[in-house]
Formats: sequence, structure tokens, C-alpha cells
Amino acid sequence: MHKLRSGLNANTKKHLMLGEGAIFKNFIVGTDTYESAKAAGKLLGACQGGSTFTVTAQVREISVDGIPGQVADLEEIDRWDVSLQTTFLEVTADTLKATLGAATSTHADGYTKIEGRTDFVSADYVQNITFVGSMSGSDAPIILQVKNAIGNGALSLNVQNGNEATLPCTFNGRYTIDTLSAPPFAIYYPDIMQASNYNVTVKDNATATVTVTGYDTSITATPASSSIATTSISGGTITITGEGVGTTTITVADAASPANTLTINVTVTE
Repeated sequence: MHKLRSGLNANTKKHLMLGEGAIFKNFIVGTDTYESAKAAGKLLGACQGGSTFTVTAQVREISVDGIPGQVADLEEIDRWDVSLQTTFLEVTADTLKATLGAATSTHADGYTKIEGRTDFVSADYVQNITFVGSMSGSDAPIILQVKNAIGNGALSLNVQNGNEATLPCTFNGRYTIDTLSAPPFAIYYPDIMQASNYNVTVKDNATATVTVTGYDTSITATPASSSIATTSISGGTITITGEGVGTTTITVADAASPANTLTINVTVTE
């Protein structure tokens, strides 16, 4: 039998992106959660058939006579093209308007009237369209954002007996005048380990606790300065004790190989 060679390893099961997700508008990472964003009405609607997040760098090779091929450091990124393609199962006034991009809605006589325009205005651009999905190794979601997003204006509704109508939509990211050096996307990949609080404030000679989840076997918690804060551990709970006024960090690591790590910022006050 031939020797098997595979990239399968002990961490593979922790790095699987599972199933479909949810599409939100104006999702604020670090403030919003999946649950709170739904409660706040940021969910655009149920989808069908999954979503496709695409980021493509348009690279220009600098040509030099006599060079037989591409040369490192002699190429430039001219632009980034960013899009999120999905298919809405919920056909609502919001999803219809979002798909059209340049559109205006008014409400009267029991209807929301949606009309297209021949130009774009600032209000057409959404701060972000965000996909929130699941990773096998973390309770925290993976988050894919298209910034300054706008629908591509292609609306197609196929209505037929015995089936639900769906609404395909592609959101495209856009640079802004103030962010020309920042490509219009962000990817938030969750750490396998998660802390209940990453920024701890504690008084001198007092204590605060942080709970860590998703760790392998056991954890260590090492302060950068033990003259400012010290730690003790019980299971996944870290007790932080203020030892002197100032700021420091605590590095948390588990028993995996390689170790999963996270950093907790600590401020000790009088």
C-alpha cells in the first residue's frame, strides 16, 4: 500500500466553516452580536442557497525589457473588487430596494412604492453589508464585511407555481473619498479561544475575573508586568489582582500544539 499524505491534522476539525449564515446591514463588530443585531432590525432577511464573498485584487505587473517573467516587488495593486452575492428568500421592500441600489421608497395607501433613479446619492450606500457565519472550532462567529456597500442594480424575480420566488442580489463594496487607502472589506476570523472580557479595569489590591472558553485541556495566564497585575487560574476562570497602578497585558495560552493564545488588556487604578 502506498504511503498516505494528507493535510489532515489535529486542528482540522476546528477550522471548518459550517453551513450558511445570516446577512445584516450596518453590523458593528465589537458592539453587535448575532442576537442583538437581529433584535435591532439589522437582519436583511432569510436567504436560500448560501452566499458568496469575493475579494479580488487587480494586480498590475510592471514590465521591464529583458526580464523573462514576473518579478517580486515589481507589481502594484491598482484596486480591490469586493462583493457579497446572496439570494433572498424573503422578498421585502428592504431587500427589493437594497438589490436595486439607486432607488427611492415612499409609503402611502397601504403600499411601499419603490422607484429607480438615474443617479446615486449618499444614502444609497450602506455602511456595511455583513455575513455572519459559524466556525467549527469557536462559539464566536466568522464575520465577512463589504464596506460602503450598494446593490448592483440587477433585479430578477422568477415567480412560478409550486415554488417560492427568490431574489438574487449582489452587493458591491466601494471606496470612499476619505478611505482611498483602505480596501472596502474586512474579515473577522474568530480565535479558537474566547475571553468574556478583553479589556479589564480593576482597582489596586482588588480582583476581577475573566472566563475563557474554547481552550484545549488547560490554560496559563502570564502578565507582562507582575508589578501591575498578577493572576490565578481555576479551570477556565482567571482571577486578576491589581498590584500597582498602571497598564499591562496578560497572555493566555492553552495546551494545544501549537498553542492557542489571546491577549487581555489590564488597567489598574487607585
